[in-house]
Amino acid sequence: MSFRLLPSSTMHVLEGVSSTAGLLAWGFISILTLRVLYRWWSGTNGSGLPYPPGPKGYPVINNFFDMPMHKEWEVYRDLSKKYGDIMFFRVFNTPIMILSSQKVVLDLFEKRSAIYSARPHSVMMHDLLSMDNFFSLLTYGPWWRRHRRAFHQNFYPNAIPKYRYIITKYTSRLLVSLYNGGDMDESARNAIAGIGIRILYGVDVKSVTDPFISDAIEVSEAFAEAATPGRFMVDNLPILKYVPSWVPGAGFQRWAQYYKQVCLRVLDEPFNFVQLKHEKAEAVPCVATTFIDKFPEGDTQERHEEYIIARNVVSQSHLAAVDTTHSVACAFYLGVLTNPSIQASAQAELDRVVGHGVVPDVSQAADLPYVSAIAKESLRWHQVLPLGFPHLVSEDHVYNGYFIPKGTIAFGNAWGMMHDPQVFDEPMSFNPEHYLRKDDTGAWELDPNAVEPNPTFGFGRRICPGRYLAFEMLFSVVAASLAMFNILPPEDEHGNPEKLPEARFATRSAMMRPEPFRCIFKPRSAQTEATLENLKASLPFA
Repeated sequence: MSFRLLPSSTMHVLEGVSSTAGLLAWGFISILTLRVLYRWWSGTNGSGLPYPPGPKGYPVINNFFDMPMHKEWEVYRDLSKKYGDIMFFRVFNTPIMILSSQKVVLDLFEKRSAIYSARPHSVMMHDLLSMDNFFSLLTYGPWWRRHRRAFHQNFYPNAIPKYRYIITKYTSRLLVSLYNGGDMDESARNAIAGIGIRILYGVDVKSVTDPFISDAIEVSEAFAEAATPGRFMVDNLPILKYVPSWVPGAGFQRWAQYYKQVCLRVLDEPFNFVQLKHEKAEAVPCVATTFIDKFPEGDTQERHEEYIIARNVVSQSHLAAVDTTHSVACAFYLGVLTNPSIQASAQAELDRVVGHGVVPDVSQAADLPYVSAIAKESLRWHQVLPLGFPHLVSEDHVYNGYFIPKGTIAFGNAWGMMHDPQVFDEPMSFNPEHYLRKDDTGAWELDPNAVEPNPTFGFGRRICPGRYLAFEMLFSVVAASLAMFNILPPEDEHGNPEKLPEARFATRSAMMRPEPFRCIFKPRSAQTEATLENLKASLPFA
């Protein structure tokens, strides 16, 4: 076989073309690189407008190394002093925005809620754990709006009074459990979860070992882990979700498989239990039966959709009652334990308005401003979700001269807003006076100009629709506990009170909880002890 060589003149021409093409290619790459570097350095984009201020970062990875991994809400609060109330980060190609004031939150999450109400997709939560059925994680749109309507029908403010007899019953059980020396954390969880489960499912639970409670606790723990930024690599490399669970290093798959089953149990089993009871005419009237009574007849698509909506709404409320409200109640106990003078002031108000030795009723909240302020302060002081749920920006837009791109993940720093020293004097301290003022007679009244702890419940169209019920539950626990007990540090072997604990909060995940602490509940007098004995005799268990 022979090869015919090209004439040397032709070869020189081709070499020239090749050289020219190479130079052009390198020139194009250089221009493109310089353009990218210029945009990175100048902080601009195709719109010609700057992004909101934030750390400069590095090419390609951008702010990867600037993102805090511990107590992020505190770091962002401190960074806002340098960059302002709206900060912009970019981790690789994902834009992230932190909002640090209620004004900016109002402007964006409220006034521009049409483009700030979506949720970012989490591979771990949505795909591997099947948490996408829980209302708080649903994709924004018509399906979400149907869920929201269903929530509102059962938990709008005027609907709450019909649940008060249940709140009173389980609050009495809490008092008796504490009187009997029960563990504070477990007693509070039993009572608060009991209120929610009775309202939602008509079921009377008796302990934290009941699957209605224990499964919900596990789901909350899984959510706290999955919602922690950087906890699972699969959220940054979605292709990892296809890795089999038996592969070394795929422990996240085995973890997700276990908790997915727990999530599905919480979604399905309690509601289906009520459905079976309803078919036998044995169900206790509750939120679930309210939905079931309105289901269309027949095996239709409409009936299936109404079932899914009802199940999702009730299960979301179930989780909030078991974990979130309980966590705030524990923060209340910690706050008054470490501030005896606050207890004394609240007890003086209760004795004057309700009467000594009398368990207050939720309907008396308007006449108990100091006690109401303690409940509000508990919500402000302790943010269960310090950064709240993330919002996803669904359109490019401009705010205050800054370009905010579609796909930006936006967080409202609820903790930072509720611990802003320009808004709250000594914000780290537990002080109900943050919500009080003196009237013309020198008596306490709720301050209508105080900044309400609404960020605790979320923002914009995504704000928790169960917040009115949650506050009534919390108020009942606060008022009844203070009316009946002095909440004191435990005593040593010689009967001397131990040193008051420091107020500490666990921050190892996206959710924050009070660190374990000990206290004792001592009846305030022989009269309150008699009231507690009467409650004990009237209840089947505590």
